[in-house]
Amino acid sequence: MIRKTTISLAGACMLFMLLTASAPRLDAAQKFDRGMDHREAPVFMPKGYLMFGGTVSYRDFNFYDYTFLILNDINVDAYTLSVAPNIYYSFAKNMAVGVKFSYKRTLASIGETNLSLSDDLSFGISDFYALQHTYYGSLSYRYYIPIGKSKVFGIFSDISLNFGAGQGKSLNGRGDNLTGVYQNILDIGIDVIPGIAVFVTNEMCVEASVGILGMEWKRITQTTNQVYEGRYETSKANFKLNLLSINIGVNFVLPVLKDKTAVPKK
Repeated sequence: MIRKTTISLAGACMLFMLLTASAPRLDAAQKFDRGMDHREAPVFMPKGYLMFGGTVSYRDFNFYDYTFLILNDINVDAYTLSVAPNIYYSFAKNMAVGVKFSYKRTLASIGETNLSLSDDLSFGISDFYALQHTYYGSLSYRYYIPIGKSKVFGIFSDISLNFGAGQGKSLNGRGDNLTGVYQNILDIGIDVIPGIAVFVTNEMCVEASVGILGMEWKRITQTTNQVYEGRYETSKANFKLNLLSINIGVNFVLPVLKDKTAVPKK
């Protein structure tokens, strides 16, 4: 028994030595590269360029005698308008920082809407009017990625820190039954907005973007009938894709500093 054990250990040692000698050394192994080195990415936005332009977004809602679930005879007119001029500077290849100033206006008017919970229980809403407008200032960082090696088509990701303030008012009823609420709004948030950019000329770029990730904190102080005061705060974080809120914009690209990188060409 002792002799068989000795032979087995000797064979195991010889096998281990053979495998070790035939295995490649760690320093000779090649490093796995996913090809995601941004320093070697093709140039889509050269360094030293000034971009200025803006985006516009508009949504309109109109319901006339419309019925949905427990809501009957819905009569609503509403729209949301957003205008956002911006200016960016490309401090490095495919990287830019900038500021944005935006204005958002929301208007809703409800003529008459009935809420029916059962045959014996129903409520009605009529003569309701609400208006809200907010001004925003944003600090933004943007990174461009060309599609393939194209200098015309590319995608980008925009990260913005937003500060907003505005006012709102709502009116309900008519005549002696009229009530009104006035609001002061403070809004702070962070948005991540991806998009696609297309150079139609050397100096003009058309963009389409949509928000997918955001965090927001909002505080609203209100006064009802110029007598009663109140306040509430809300905070939220969302990750969603809303195809109905696509922003279309145009940026003009002009060189400010000389750079060895050529201007994007069609």
